[in-house]
Amino acid sequence: MSQTTTGLGRREFIAAMVLGGLSVSRAFAAADALGLGDKMVQVIVPFTPGTTPDLAARLYSQRLAETAGQPFVVENRPGASGIIGLSAVAKAPADGHTIAFSTNTALTLPFVYNAVPFDVLDSFQPIAMVGYTNFVLCVHPSLEVTTFGQFVEYVKKNPGKVNYGSPGKGTFHHLCMEMLAAPLNLNMVHVPYKGSAGATTDLLAGHIKAMFQPVHIAAPFVQEKRTVILGSTRKEQDTQYANIPPLASVGATGYDAEAWYSVVGPKGMKPDVVAKLNAEINRLSDTDVVKSTLAKQGVISKRVSPAELQAISKAEYTKWQKVIKAAGITPE
Repeated sequence: MSQTTTGLGRREFIAAMVLGGLSVSRAFAAADALGLGDKMVQVIVPFTPGTTPDLAARLYSQRLAETAGQPFVVENRPGASGIIGLSAVAKAPADGHTIAFSTNTALTLPFVYNAVPFDVLDSFQPIAMVGYTNFVLCVHPSLEVTTFGQFVEYVKKNPGKVNYGSPGKGTFHHLCMEMLAAPLNLNMVHVPYKGSAGATTDLLAGHIKAMFQPVHIAAPFVQEKRTVILGSTRKEQDTQYANIPPLASVGATGYDAEAWYSVVGPKGMKPDVVAKLNAEINRLSDTDVVKSTLAKQGVISKRVSPAELQAISKAEYTKWQKVIKAAGITPE
């Protein structure tokens, strides 16, 4: 377990404000800017250190601590595709002192696992969105295809012979391929790995022939001619990668998917606390330092309200439920 504390303590914060010419009364007002009093805020990341949710949690927590004048403690609780960490959040008091940085893949947990001890929609309070990542379909050069149409033709001529990788069953990478394959009747073999590193290594070596990857991860390998990118998952053209067409525009009609990262808390949080956290996270997302830091991780910051995040989550839940059912994936 990795634990990091960010921000000043309340006493040190007030002392610093007073020394800087700020009155004690104004210091207390600043310290309670998020409506959380003087109690530490636990920020749970249900994944390992170094993952995108972890990096985002540390990026925002440092700045939220500065706003609130109290510590925001980041704690990694990985395991079971996020179930362990999210379970702790669902059971926590709904006072705003426990929040989580998670991903939209959490919404697919009940379709992949039999024992999920919470409701992925009703056990949590949506607070804010951090941003989204565009993914791309990559293939090994040995397939000798350079367009999506050629890839579809190759797979149909070689049913059951093209293997594709993912970091594991039910991951975004896996589901993106299933959403692509079902409508086009593509018969491929899924090879699940325990994480992205092994899958990427085998893709580059040609042991697997295809894989969905974040665009910022895949792009350098194309320059090195170790992979070929055939299209991106978002239906909108990615302006940062103008040479990569959306899959929806080259034969995968209606295809649209993105990985996104959000902040949630336990169900029942006070509306004013949720509103203050949402406003501050959105404000931070607009700052140059946060935008640029996220961009280095392939994340484009995005501002939404708690109500909008709830609606997005419900739509995402329904979309992936249909994909998983069509793919014949059953809970284990």
